[in-house]
Amino acid sequence: MRPMTCCTYCGGKVGERQWRSSKRTVWDWLSETTEIGLGTICGGVTWRFMVESESAQAQECGNVNGQDTAAACSDIDIGLLSPSPSLMLVSCLVFGCCVSSFVHRRQDKDPFQFLVYIVLLGIVVIVGHETKASANMILLGYYPWAMCLAMAISIAGHSLYREWKQSVDTGPGEMEKGALLR
Repeated sequence: MRPMTCCTYCGGKVGERQWRSSKRTVWDWLSETTEIGLGTICGGVTWRFMVESESAQAQECGNVNGQDTAAACSDIDIGLLSPSPSLMLVSCLVFGCCVSSFVHRRQDKDPFQFLVYIVLLGIVVIVGHETKASANMILLGYYPWAMCLAMAISIAGHSLYREWKQSVDTGPGEMEKGALLR
């Protein structure tokens, strides 16, 4: 009979406190944090682009409601708060790479990841429909935020499950046996 394991992610046997090496854990944490961080930045760029493109105002600073707002515009407003189409394209490509890398690395480690993605994307469709958002806004404005949230939930959920499983499987008897063996 094969020994029971907590999960394929940590590979630890039930009842053992030995998990993966700390060097591997640091690498996983760093790559996951980078993917979520870049994904969030790219999601912000795509959301802002969609807000700008869907607004009735022009994307350039100029005459709005009869008032000259050109003096209030700055380089930051033009560059970051009104992303160009090329920045939108790069942002979408980087976002896609971050999400696909995250999903590919964790697909065997987290069996409920697909379910989390489907539930959050369904919620986005419902929220978008209720707010009467356009399909473009839902796809390019709301979905990236839902994907980043799904990645964070996937990491947090698996971590909490691993901690819970370790505390359940390591009862007082297991701790006493470990102390006697030392």
